Amino acid sequence: MRERGSRYTSAISEPIVVDASIAFLWFANEADRSGADALLESDSTLLAPDLMAVEAANAWWKKLRRHEMERADVEQAITNLLALGIAWSPSAMLLPSAARLAVELGHPVYDCLYLALAVSHAAPIATADKRLQQAAGRIGVRVKT
Repeated sequence: MRERGSRYTSAISEPIVVDASIAFLWFANEADRSGADALLESDSTLLAPDLMAVEAANAWWKKLRRHEMERADVEQAITNLLALGIAWSPSAMLLPSAARLAVELGHPVYDCLYLALAVSHAAPIATADKRLQQAAGRIGVRVKT
């Protein structure tokens, strides 16, 4: 399992909202994941709606169905994700704000959960999803690259 950077640091790092596209890259054997890996090495607190774990697991399951991942790898990826110390936020608590953002942006509610979380913490979002990056920019949420 990959280890997170030290949680004991002299400087306080800003929290970062991470979405399922980033979590997927952490534990899938994909070519371009350097930005995702850098988040694991940072001292920033990682935030995510609890739905993120489900979305990431579903993406790994799809790789399994395409014979691009083994069952043991999917199970290990889930275990590793849950061991990272991500600060999970209940999706139900974010839902009213996420629904408003979805209507305003014309963007799916499940993606807007990440935006609602970022707005509530004045935090940037880390995502490999170009459409979500664009939606974040439209409401002034910084995208962590």
